[in-house]
Amino acid sequence: MTTIMFTEPYERAFVRDYPNEAPGWVDGAYERRSAEFAPVPDEAYGTDGLVFATRRLVEESEALNDDPNTIARTSYFIGTGVTIAAPSKGYRITAEVLGTDEIGHTFRAIVNGQDVAQFALRPDQRREIVFDVQLTRRDIELTFVPVEGCDDATTGWGELTLTRLSYEPIVQNRTDRPHIFIAADSTVQTYFDEEAPQAGWGEWLAWFLMAGHGFSYGHDTASTVLQARVFTGDGPTIHNRALGGRGLRSYLNDHRFHKLLGSLAPNDVVLIQFGINDESKTRPMRYIPLDEYADWLDRYVVSIADRGARPVLVTAIPQYPQGAGVDVGKALDPYAEITRTYAAEHDVPLIDLRRLAGEYLARLPEENVDAVFLRASALQYQRHPDGIRDIVHIGVTGAKAYARIVARELGTIYPEFDFHDEEQGSPEPVADLIAGGVTGIIGEEVNLRWTASPHANYYVVEKTNAEGRVYNREVIIKPEYHDLPLPGQSRHVIYTVTAWRDDVAAEPRRIAVTIPASDDICTDLG
Repeated sequence: MTTIMFTEPYERAFVRDYPNEAPGWVDGAYERRSAEFAPVPDEAYGTDGLVFATRRLVEESEALNDDPNTIARTSYFIGTGVTIAAPSKGYRITAEVLGTDEIGHTFRAIVNGQDVAQFALRPDQRREIVFDVQLTRRDIELTFVPVEGCDDATTGWGELTLTRLSYEPIVQNRTDRPHIFIAADSTVQTYFDEEAPQAGWGEWLAWFLMAGHGFSYGHDTASTVLQARVFTGDGPTIHNRALGGRGLRSYLNDHRFHKLLGSLAPNDVVLIQFGINDESKTRPMRYIPLDEYADWLDRYVVSIADRGARPVLVTAIPQYPQGAGVDVGKALDPYAEITRTYAAEHDVPLIDLRRLAGEYLARLPEENVDAVFLRASALQYQRHPDGIRDIVHIGVTGAKAYARIVARELGTIYPEFDFHDEEQGSPEPVADLIAGGVTGIIGEEVNLRWTASPHANYYVVEKTNAEGRVYNREVIIKPEYHDLPLPGQSRHVIYTVTAWRDDVAAEPRRIAVTIPASDDICTDLG
């Protein structure tokens, strides 16, 4: 245990202020206030220790175009603070404090900008407070702010005296095999059944790292997020802590990263994939400028490595390679390039998923890439009755293909993780193809069903008339398709269903259907 006394001047004590207003929205990005620092005056020290005079200032920016997601909410901690150099680990901190104010206050202990403990302190009361912290940088920056009204509201000034502070590392050991943790965004997180067909590669990683593809999963109780899952089986224990809408900044500021660090033990592996939401310039709670991105990567890598665990950087998945997806991809590419450069310069293992997944997409027929992304026509899924044409998120086919890449690369980096590939046979033609009619919201509709084809990971359904004119072509990932009538189409149509395994097609199967006429005014004279 290390102890620091504050009854005499401490060289890393400071007074922080934010005297100037925030610049606000500049060139499409929100700029916060800048801090100014001054030394603590000598009179702040006494026989009881260092007097802290502090307050919290909370500001919210104006919304752009009335979009609440553009609001920047920032807490500024004004007044006295101290910084203590320490490796980026978990610590138990014990602080002796004395009530200096003439009135009592409830205070919050703030470590590196995060609220970590709340305590009441009466005038002249001396008490010892004990709390745990998970550092995400190599120092303990400590201050105390009074609580007035709402817990996170702007407060008045409060005073207390810090006499001494002791800290010792929290030792986290593990007796079983290493665990794999995933810190990432929506393209990686686990989804519920009712959210189909959206998927993340993190929920399929166990499939390729568990012997026989067998595993069980449940809620990761160390996380408060419902989507957090832990996968167990004959292989590493996998904790998918990925969560939608997060980047490096917001995943940390939401305390997600702190909770993950609190679960780490030496030799664990952490897969880190961000870079999609970080680019959102009009989302100040997650935006990271390019010139700051490497520093944020370093903060994650150092925090994991200092705990004896093993960070692995993963570049963000590619976007839809056509239409608007191309422009989105160009905007996100620099973040992936910074990740590659940082990994090379700091000798950090890298899985270049953006490149490898891009190569996978390039092998597919151009008209079939819909199978990888979150794309479906109307009435195929309950969650998307009007259909969906997403250029960023992925479905089951993409999630599984990308998980295969990550598992394979991880097994190359760390051979202790066995890569259990699937049998890569050619797809077989679909069997038991049937068609049934149903009266839907716009007329007579058709339900197609068939037996799933071994080795297939998606299907293509074409609807034509008897002469071969193509009415529509759909790329789907489940062995069923709900078809809507098109204006002017023939009542006599042919459905062709082809099973695909990536870039390999099986022999197609066809079924002819005559769609009943619901508005036939012809009189049958017998």
